[in-house]
Amino acid sequence: MKKLALICLCGLAAASIMTGCGASQTEGKENLGTVELSEYKGVKVNVPAVMVTDAEVESKINQVLSQNPKIEEVDRPAAEGDIVNIDYVGKQDGVEFAGGTGEGQDLTLGSGRMIDGFEDGLIGTKKGDKKELNLTFPEDYSEKALAGQDVVFEVTVNAVKEKQSAVLDDAFVQSVSDFKTVDEYRASVKEDLLKQKQQSADLQIQQYVLKNVVENSKFKLNKNTLSRRYNDRIKQYEEQAKMYGTNLSGMAKANGMDVPGLQEAVYASVKDDVKNQLVILKVAELEGITLEDADRQAFAEMNGQTLEAAVEYFGQETLDEMALNQKVMKFMADNAVNEAQDADAPAEETTAGETAAAEETTEAETTAAQ
Repeated sequence: MKKLALICLCGLAAASIMTGCGASQTEGKENLGTVELSEYKGVKVNVPAVMVTDAEVESKINQVLSQNPKIEEVDRPAAEGDIVNIDYVGKQDGVEFAGGTGEGQDLTLGSGRMIDGFEDGLIGTKKGDKKELNLTFPEDYSEKALAGQDVVFEVTVNAVKEKQSAVLDDAFVQSVSDFKTVDEYRASVKEDLLKQKQQSADLQIQQYVLKNVVENSKFKLNKNTLSRRYNDRIKQYEEQAKMYGTNLSGMAKANGMDVPGLQEAVYASVKDDVKNQLVILKVAELEGITLEDADRQAFAEMNGQTLEAAVEYFGQETLDEMALNQKVMKFMADNAVNEAQDADAPAEETTAGETAAAEETTEAETTAAQ
């Protein structure tokens, strides 16, 4: 059985930005509870400045080279891994069948794209060759009328091509990018890698700061809300389990747990989500942080989408909630104090997680029915 993910955390599901200024925070009509915030400005982190080495740049360029091989026509018999350009006609009992004809099709031998025997039957053929392939469709073929049936493919080989290692030169750069020279392309690769690492480091700081504030704040969580969210999430997991042909017990077992253990983990996850939301909402309230169109646009771009596509995918309300999360977390991160000793050290050598392990934190929590 395919292993199922235990907790499908989809980021912070922040509450509605239309919150009141009273002690109780709500998500729409949902009462989350209350929070007494710890200090959320000046949180100490230890995340060194990011850097990109020449070796990392070359590794990325080599990856692009391998993904974009040079295709050259060759005058020799086709071998596995070659690309053959073919015309073909499929016949059953001498009559062409639907979907069995193609012209000028490129086929990589050994790709498994065609039914068994088709690609192997073309190994050794040359440009101009014509070959008949007597084959049998598999019993479980999607087109029931052809499943298990004997057919003949009449194939004409138009060309045999081989994949050759690409060479990093100006011509290659122009074929895979908007740059004109190797130097420009190499600089852009380094810039992209640096941007990716910086985004990762920024997210690392944001997550650590939020975690620190949550751990040091005091909460009074609404039992009814926790219960309702817990039940909703359990139902979601039960539905997911059914999709994989199992049940909650099977899901738990797939993750090395029993049902009570899974339920406990789900409840803990729900509590964490509510605490995160309370902190986000309270900081937004205290700092007067509101959502603007530019924030929505930034969130969409972070997810590689246009704003219109993001609204369609997430829905306007959810997009607004997540965009507010992003804005508040960035605010807290921007107001953190980075105590990294070696600003030139790679970020992965000293992480916020290690800092968290070294610092003592306390959490005071009470849960009240409301």
